[in-house]
Amino acid sequence: MSLTTAGKTPGPVRFYLACDHHGCTTHTTFDLVIPDPGPSRDDDLWGHLLHHTHTAAPHIEELGWAYLHGNGYTCPTHRVPALPSAS
Repeated sequence: MSLTTAGKTPGPVRFYLACDHHGCTTHTTFDLVIPDPGPSRDDDLWGHLLHHTHTAAPHIEELGWAYLHGNGYTCPTHRVPALPSAS
């Protein structure tokens, strides 16, 4: 798994992010304060597991990282450029 966390919400959470591109060893660590405790595991297992990720997604994108469905997270070096829009 390329994104893991340590910490409990509400409060500071440390994120560990590694590039999933084959052979890449790029990784980063950052801290965010997440004010919302999110759903409990009993109420919403997937929401509980993904709460930190959804909250951090804008920050991860600001760092230049991207999530590619089926491939995982890629660092700025291996990020696939956006497809041109249809005219």
